[in-house]
Amino acid sequence: FMIEFVLVTALPSVLKPRDIEAAALALSKALKIRKPTSVSLSFVTPLRIQALNKQYRKKNKPTDVLSFNADPNMQAPGEFELGDIVICPSYAAKEAKRRALSTREELLRLMIHGVLHLKGYVHATEDEEMVMFRLQEGLLERIMSV
Repeated sequence: FMIEFVLVTALPSVLKPRDIEAAALALSKALKIRKPTSVSLSFVTPLRIQALNKQYRKKNKPTDVLSFNADPNMQAPGEFELGDIVICPSYAAKEAKRRALSTREELLRLMIHGVLHLKGYVHATEDEEMVMFRLQEGLLERIMSV
């Protein structure tokens, strides 16, 4: 598969390397990514994600996931980096509990959500949200069944 998640921090215990591989494969196929593409993946505390959210989005509160597109001008020839995804596992765990889901499912959903944002998907309008979330949930279903 062509997407490679580069772990910047340790994987939360509810996720296994095979979850990351399944996500990379499903996303590569669905988004038709055919050249080696890296996505950095960080799992951080609520304080850290709140600081990033404040700095980049002017929202002084924790959130579940943030995506940052890579600067194409900063890449070495032949390398392709999509960007960085930052996820807050404790925020995700609370959300999962509220919705009666597993934390594993919610973390995988956030990984997919982050990659879709890096590929240009947005959910500003109802139509955009429908398109993005339908793709997201279909991918999640595929990965959860692996």
